[in-house]
Amino acid sequence: MINYFELFQLPIQLPIDSGQLTANYQQLQRQYHPDNFANANDNEKVAIIQKSAMINDGYQTLKNPIKAAEYFLSLQGFDVAIEQNIIHDADFLMEQFSLREKLDDIENQNNIDLLDDFHSEISHRKKQVYHQLLQHMSQQDWQSAVNQIYKIRYLARLIEQIEKLQDKQFAL
Repeated sequence: MINYFELFQLPIQLPIDSGQLTANYQQLQRQYHPDNFANANDNEKVAIIQKSAMINDGYQTLKNPIKAAEYFLSLQGFDVAIEQNIIHDADFLMEQFSLREKLDDIENQNNIDLLDDFHSEISHRKKQVYHQLLQHMSQQDWQSAVNQIYKIRYLARLIEQIEKLQDKQFAL
């Protein structure tokens, strides 16, 4: 398995320096662009296309803070890509239940201002959980970091539902 941090010559740490990531990505894309290998044999062309695709995959992974955290944890031996995860934090689960009820109430009220405020609230909560994730990672508390990833996924799904309602409201 290729290490994307090494590929982009970045320290294996979070958060990632997005400016350095982008600069290194652009340099690699120029270096391995398939057009630069027009005179290569078929095997070399296939290898270059695969390398270019790997560079794109790595960039897409590392530029997204959550995907980068998941990838970082995979380097530590945790398979966080599995959707079958269980959160054992009863307070968090109760909070999610309450937030979903609040979203239902806002939807029934058909109030775009309340929906926008709720979106801001949940986005802020997601940022808080992300910062907790970074703290756990810096302390090498991997299991707590994995749990934070699962919490972020819950919040991300809630944000998606809010945004669908916003789109629906805007369409009216």
